[in-house]
Amino acid sequence: MSQFDDLFWLIEVADAGTLTAAAEKKGVTVAAVSKRIRAVEERLGVRLLNRNTRHLSLTEAGNIYYQRGKHILDELYHLEENVISTSEHLLGDIRINAPLSFSINKLSKLLVQFQQEHPNINITLHLDDHFIDVHNSEYDLIIRIGKLPDSSVVAQRLASVKLICCATPQYLEKHGIPQTPADLSKHNCLEYNQINRKDRWLFKQNKTEYEVVPRGQFRVNNGDMILTAILEHHGIGILPDFIAEEALQSGAIVPVLADYEMEELNAYAIYASRNFLPAKIKRLIEFLRDELSDGEIHEPIE
Repeated sequence: MSQFDDLFWLIEVADAGTLTAAAEKKGVTVAAVSKRIRAVEERLGVRLLNRNTRHLSLTEAGNIYYQRGKHILDELYHLEENVISTSEHLLGDIRINAPLSFSINKLSKLLVQFQQEHPNINITLHLDDHFIDVHNSEYDLIIRIGKLPDSSVVAQRLASVKLICCATPQYLEKHGIPQTPADLSKHNCLEYNQINRKDRWLFKQNKTEYEVVPRGQFRVNNGDMILTAILEHHGIGILPDFIAEEALQSGAIVPVLADYEMEELNAYAIYASRNFLPAKIKRLIEFLRDELSDGEIHEPIE
């Protein structure tokens, strides 16, 4: 067996925590795994694992071999993926972290479609609106809406997102129609509440900007819940177009302060580095960008 096989088995055992768990995962005997690890240690002339009856741990030498070896195997895996993918045959796992409402309204069908076109791709999607540090996460791809907080990340713009200030006709009939952003202080403003950001509503008219800090009785960290509260005539809220569009078209809600522009955000696909970007990730980003961006022409992803 090769040195890559040695790396593979040490990583499997270290990740599993015991020889038994590693053996069960790969469908081999514990004796075979133990023999393999002993052979590696004899070849290298160092102990890699501290063993006891219930658990094992890496020695200092084992940790070095594990950390560097895992990086090497990952690069080899990505290299083979990219070579295979030149024949339009994508395979492997893709772990994605994306906002809940955007995923439900936009991503879910597209990810299913991508997987149907590439049946050997396994997708794990975690729905989460919080900030995620892509450099220290388990995700291959993070999708976020807003402004990029960190210039060290690599990001591809997927689509623009328009914000709409809106309410139901019934609410406005009862409480009055705001004529200026300042009038919002007289209304129950439904706030998007996120731990790592403060909600603020920005309006613009004739190059003059107006910033409103919403005040109200209802705060939530999900846009669909804000829509629900609006539809219950509970107040005025700000919604992204992908949440508001159906209710706007039906007339269930109407724009408020339509003479003012609201800031436009972007949906981004974020990943850690351009180096060794797996073909499966590159192709997924290109697919999402083409499907979400209304026919815009884009530069190819390097």
